[in-house]
Amino acid sequence: MRTVLLAGGVVSILGSIASLTMLGSILSAAGVDGINTPAVALTQPPPEGWPVFWYKGVITNKTTSIFNPTNEFIFPSVFHAGRWLQDPLAEWYIYYAPHDDPGGISLRYADSLEGPWTEYPSNPVISRVWDDHYSVPHVSSPDAVWDADADDGKGAMRMYFHGSNSVTRWALSPDGVSFTYGGVAVENSMGGPAVTESSYARVFRHPDTASKYRWAMFYMGNERDNVRRIRLAESADGEVWTVSPDYVLAPGPEEGGNVSGGSLWRWRGVNYIIYHASSGKIYARTIDRTLREVGELPIVLYEGRGDKSGDRVASPVVVEEDGSTYLFYEKGSRLKATIAWAKMAAQK
Repeated sequence: MRTVLLAGGVVSILGSIASLTMLGSILSAAGVDGINTPAVALTQPPPEGWPVFWYKGVITNKTTSIFNPTNEFIFPSVFHAGRWLQDPLAEWYIYYAPHDDPGGISLRYADSLEGPWTEYPSNPVISRVWDDHYSVPHVSSPDAVWDADADDGKGAMRMYFHGSNSVTRWALSPDGVSFTYGGVAVENSMGGPAVTESSYARVFRHPDTASKYRWAMFYMGNERDNVRRIRLAESADGEVWTVSPDYVLAPGPEEGGNVSGGSLWRWRGVNYIIYHASSGKIYARTIDRTLREVGELPIVLYEGRGDKSGDRVASPVVVEEDGSTYLFYEKGSRLKATIAWAKMAAQK
């Protein structure tokens, strides 16, 4: 059963609640007691052994950052440089960016996922103007993956980023620092005439081994109704993409007006789409291997446990290393955020 929640479904649910409430009022006025409006579950309880992440700190210190044009950083992407690159600066790279103009894809590196993280002194590694390829107000939302088939089979990092909000692009790099422009991955016209934004992409190997596509992408599609939903694109080579006509996920009553930052996460043999929403929380829903059937209700994955600030959390990335599981994300209000991390408590 396809379980994508569309706006009409939300209206139907709310209409049913209103009808039951009115019925209860009428019966109460008639002297009939014991009629209560039934509670409607907005989330589902997590499965046994569900990870509990604890806030550990901030990675991007705004006051000491060399490149900080807008005093905000978003959308972390963690890349295992020591596994894929020759002579990397460190074992791990984390990419991020400001969102407001001029943006700029930025890099920090560390030998441990727990830091300390060193800022690359020549940020940004990708800027808003690139020769005659493009000139846009800003570039942001980096996502780095390793493609073993790129560069005639020699392998290369493939970086996805948006610039501006209507276009998601890609570039190649042998070292994670110097890049060659590739082209456009997805743009508004590929999603239909009502689409106004195509950005915040996460790219991963397609979990469906029977699919003709090797790569899949979750990205945010905004439309003229100003509701942000998560869409799916698929690709055989990571360069030419086909956008699915149906949304993967639309916001439900729990999430609020928008969902974004979708990423694929596999936990104990089950695939989940993890994402953030207008509620300020990070959620997970089960998703099948075709990436088209999602769980009916969200599970709360993280809302800042251990962080007394009460900040919004968004743009989740889960990384596992040496038996430990980490969550990297942005924390803080929109356009004032920074990059933070949390660690999963030991599992029994």
